[in-house]
Parts: sequence; C-alpha cells; structure tokens
Amino acid sequence: MNSVITLTLPGDIRFTRLASQTASNTASLFTDTCNAGAGNWEFSHAFELAVSEAFTNAVNYGDRIHGTRDITITFTIEQRKLTVGIRDANPPFSAETPEPDIETYPERGYGLMLIRTLMDTVTIYRENGENVITMTKQL
Repeated sequence: MNSVITLTLPGDIRFTRLASQTASNTASLFTDTCNAGAGNWEFSHAFELAVSEAFTNAVNYGDRIHGTRDITITFTIEQRKLTVGIRDANPPFSAETPEPDIETYPERGYGLMLIRTLMDTVTIYRENGENVITMTKQL
C-alpha cells in the first residue's frame, strides 16, 4: 500500500526547516515501518539533507522579478522505497550544471552534487510550466 503526503510551502528560505523536518519525520516513519520499529538514521539523514538542498535551491534560484512562488513537496511511501517530488513554478534551470571544483572551496554549487550522491535516483525535468525534481531512496 502506498501512502502519499503533500506539503505546499511558501517559496521562502524561512520554511526550509519545516521542509527538512517533514522529510526527516517521513523517512523515520518509513524506516520504522520497513524495519519493524528499528529506524535507520543514515537513511533518514540522507533523505532529509537531499530534500533540504532541493528546497533551498528552489527558493534561491526563484524568479527574482515576481518572487519565488509556492513549492510543493510530495512524499510517496512504498514498500521498500521513499520518493519525494519537489515542484516550483520558477523559471527553468539547467540540470547539467558542472560539479564544483572542490579544490577551490567554492561557497555555493554543491546542492545537485550532494543530492545525486545521497539519493539512488534523481530526475529533473520541466512539466506544465514547473520545475520538477524527483528523488528516490531505497531501503
């Protein structure tokens, strides 16, 4: 049986904590259910960090003229995998950003690299005028 949780938040950096806490709680619920009450801290932490990075990117790279619009986060709990979709109506962006040059210690630019490292699958596309990032992690 699949369970779906949908959360719509203002595209404001102040809501990042709520997005990441919801991701952490959802991941804990998922791992507790899959492991008969034995949570998985590494899974939950990785999932939370990926959602936090994706939400922050949506806010920070939002429409500077019209302001960042609402961001919708959908968590789908399945038997052995947890999927999150993050949608925003901001201008399109390229998912083909180069990985940061870690030797030069840039202040920004680690988000997509972290997300791709932490999650099992990451898909970024444009649909109905919205940016969509879908991330899945399997247990």
